[in-house]
Order: sequence, then C-alpha cells, then structure tokens
Amino acid sequence: MTYSNADLALAFPAAVRDDALHVASALTQPILDTETFSVCAGGETVHIPYRIYHDPALINREDLTPIQKELLDCLFTRHHDGVVREKHLRRIICSHHAWIPPFVVQLVGEYVIEILDTIRDSIGHLEPELYQTFLRSNPEYFALTQQRAESYWNCNHRHTPRGSYSGFQIVDYFVRLAGSGNLPEK
Repeated sequence: MTYSNADLALAFPAAVRDDALHVASALTQPILDTETFSVCAGGETVHIPYRIYHDPALINREDLTPIQKELLDCLFTRHHDGVVREKHLRRIICSHHAWIPPFVVQLVGEYVIEILDTIRDSIGHLEPELYQTFLRSNPEYFALTQQRAESYWNCNHRHTPRGSYSGFQIVDYFVRLAGSGNLPEK
C-alpha cells in the first residue's frame, strides 16, 4: 500500500479529522510504508498505523492546539522506537477522549515492559466507561491483544510469574471491565 501522511488522519474519528490533517501536514514524509489496523472508536471505524517512522524532534508543538498535540502524541505511540512510544503514551494515558483507547490498548499487546508498567500504573486514571465501550465494540481485536500479551510474556518475560507480569495485570483489568455491567468507582 502506498502511504502518505494524510492517511494518518484516518486514525481518528471525523469530529477531529481536520485537526488530525493539520498534525499530519506538520510531519515529514514517512520513510517506510506501514500497514494499519482497524477498530471502532467513538462509534466509527478508524485505521491506525502499526508503526510510524517520523522524527518527533522535527515537530514544533508550539504551533499546535491542545487537541492537535494530543492527536500527535497518539500517533507517536505508534513510533518504531519504544522510548518515543512511552514518552508520548505518558502524555495521553489520562485523557478521556474516545480516540485514546485504541492507542493505549494496542500497546498492551506489545513487548516493551516499561510501556506495560506505565499502563498498569495508570489504570486508576483511565476512564472506565470509555475503555469498557471500546473493548466491547472491538471483541476480536481485544482477543488478539490478549493473545499477543500471552505470546510476548512466553517469549520475553517467562521468568516473571504470571501474576506479577504487568501485561497480564492490564489484560485482567480490561477483561473484568469489558465483562462487567458495573463500572469501578474512581
């Protein structure tokens, strides 16, 4: 697939698409093509890149609105460098917008333990209803995320007991959240 920066705007619902296009236009052209995954976020199908290869140092954040900065941070959670992903995750993890959960949940199915620890440590700040809606709207995607968490633990972190592994702790929380009719109290 030929990929352009404008395609990055498809990672977000239509309500913020103009802002997403503005953010995409501020990025340098991608070095490599990337595939996307599709999920339902905010009642719409969005197409999120698996990885991006833009240089975050080349972006002038001062020229962006708060929403545009958040969209940019979401995109950089898909960066090829785990340190960049973690930095930008920390900026969005407590946000309560419908476009945030797919960027957070995707990271649960990846292997960087520092990112998993960040998500686990932030569970109390996640908006339960927002994540419950996202997980219930995307059961196949969530099942795949669970399988990936299991696989990465098995390959990379098997020395860590299952109950201590942050990936399983997050998945367990999300399973309870998705299956629960009652939302946890904040």
